[in-house]
Amino acid sequence: MTPEPHRNARLARLAANGREGQWSLEEAIDWNQAPRRPFWMTATQVRKAISQLYHGEVATSRLCQRLIEELEDPEARHCLEWQLADELRHAEAYRRYLERLGGVLPMDANLALTLSSALEGPGGTLGAMVAYHVVVEGEVLRVHDALARFLPCPLLRQINRLVVRDEARHVAFGRIYLTPAVAALPGAARAELSSWVRQLWSQCAGTAMDDGRRNSPVLTRFLGLWLRGGWARHAAALKHIGLTPDAHQGAQT
Repeated sequence: MTPEPHRNARLARLAANGREGQWSLEEAIDWNQAPRRPFWMTATQVRKAISQLYHGEVATSRLCQRLIEELEDPEARHCLEWQLADELRHAEAYRRYLERLGGVLPMDANLALTLSSALEGPGGTLGAMVAYHVVVEGEVLRVHDALARFLPCPLLRQINRLVVRDEARHVAFGRIYLTPAVAALPGAARAELSSWVRQLWSQCAGTAMDDGRRNSPVLTRFLGLWLRGGWARHAAALKHIGLTPDAHQGAQT
């Protein structure tokens, strides 16, 4: 089997998994449960954290809509159509959860800058896909893992388990689609894309660290560890699709 048919078959299976993996907000989640927060976080802090997940889902759904219109590959479009359905459902789940805490709070300025900058890199559509499907979606999975460990809320954990299952499929789509697309780029274009992704993360990390320094030395130390660990994972994922940003430079702040 040639690489192209093999890739198309993998995308077709992923699209089928997306179709079969659709779940209902009403049937899959027990909304009779009341939100619970840890004693060491205020209700506003919990709202702010979950609100960023909501805003991230909305932003990714908009990218999916754009990609469905721009990409010519029918198998990729099918995957994105199911991803769009996922992202909209995730956003609605978080919105309902947040309504019980007082409503959605505004998007964090650092997140807004990162998401908007992710659309402006080299390679146009391809660059945006690299930023969102590798770095942003990968970071979302890390955040969900942290929430599962540190927020003792059965309702939120139920939502997150469903969301993580979908997000893992989105990351898989990114790897399957992007690996041959990146390989087809000239060497100079791959180097430019690698450098840009590293700079995007450094910009995000630097802004987050500045925020931490203004608020708490303890938070600053935690953020430093979180960002260094995150960049190492993202750099490995980027290497998997054929980009080779330095695993240490992107974590500098």
